[in-house]
Amino acid sequence: MKAEIKKLPKSEVELTITVPYEDYKKAEKQALEMISKEIKVSGFRSGHIPEDIVREQVDEATITGETLEIIIPQTYAKVVLDNKLNVISQPKVDIKSHVKKQGDELVYTARVGIVPEVKMGDYKKIKVEKPKVKVEKKQVDETIEMIMDRFAEWKDIKRKAKNGDRVEITFEGFDEKGTAISGTVSKNHPLILGSNSMVPGFEEAIIGMEIGGEKEFTVDFPKDYHSKAIQGQKVKFKLSLGRLEEKMEQKLDEAIVEKVTGQKQSVEDFVKRVEGDLLAEMQTRAQHEHDSKVVQEIIKITKAELPEALIEQEVELLKDEQKERVKRQGITWEQFLQHVKKTEEDFAKDHRKSAEERLTARLGVSHILKDAKIEVTDDEVDKKVDEILAGYPKEYQSKVSEHYKKGSDDYRNLKNSMAADKLIEMLSK
Repeated sequence: MKAEIKKLPKSEVELTITVPYEDYKKAEKQALEMISKEIKVSGFRSGHIPEDIVREQVDEATITGETLEIIIPQTYAKVVLDNKLNVISQPKVDIKSHVKKQGDELVYTARVGIVPEVKMGDYKKIKVEKPKVKVEKKQVDETIEMIMDRFAEWKDIKRKAKNGDRVEITFEGFDEKGTAISGTVSKNHPLILGSNSMVPGFEEAIIGMEIGGEKEFTVDFPKDYHSKAIQGQKVKFKLSLGRLEEKMEQKLDEAIVEKVTGQKQSVEDFVKRVEGDLLAEMQTRAQHEHDSKVVQEIIKITKAELPEALIEQEVELLKDEQKERVKRQGITWEQFLQHVKKTEEDFAKDHRKSAEERLTARLGVSHILKDAKIEVTDDEVDKKVDEILAGYPKEYQSKVSEHYKKGSDDYRNLKNSMAADKLIEMLSK
């Protein structure tokens, strides 16, 4: 077997592999044996059908296809291993010459991406300031008010509507010619005034109305409104107010705390709990933003020619991740694309840059980890696993422990994550 290796731009190589006639025939023999197990011929047991009979029963294209599926992976893998090529994508194979008669050689090319050469600036100069997070009393108060609002009680009121009131309205929208517009009609529609859940100008028009009142007003719909039919259009609404309620005043005491949390707790402990939850949330968000800044700094000083096939694979991975998010929202991928007015091709184009940045970041991080000799020991991973297990009830710990069994994907992912944390710490100040 002969192999020629040609370097191509963007970290790709083209392998031209020549397979001798004898090697091809050995693979063909294997293919015929496999086919003989899949066909039925009267008078012969499956897997024991003579080659000449198999050739009579199966067309030549099928035999060739089965042979190529055996010989190409074998010879391609040998060339890759013998030449110590760090391939990172599936090869694109092109048959240049088939075996048609005795003495012919199979010749094919395999174009494949390899690990790019990374050129990196001085990563030791990267120093991203660690976030400092503090919870203000105003934030705690606003959060508590928002929590209590979920359990608020309302009472009917007879006066003019104002912000903060809850109303029930019946309305319908019409175009400038007076024709009713589909999708702009609703009966006994609940709405809290000032919530900004309707198109700008709509809620403001209800302010000052009384129960039983009717009103006509015009609203300018935004040019980027989700319904294309009324984007940038003037819509005239006919509206009647059927119900008006105001929120009853609530006092933060142990009774409302129990109602909110489902357990007896002092107001002081409740406030501390809210403050603690807020702090944890803010710290997580701040840490995420900080880590992203470090990664962006790494991307800036990392130069590498990315193979096209690798970029395409990363775009597909981004698409799979988006599909999973969409699925959790209860809509199909097709519905999502329709909502954002995009095609599969648009998605790939829009996310190409993100794919390139993610790949560049991984290459940069890998380079720094190796250069800085950042390692995570098994003892460190085991200690981290113990910390994770401590957060689960005892009846679930054995099952979670199995996930982090040494050698498992979860174990490797945790180890990689811990190495990345060490890198982040090294590049922080």
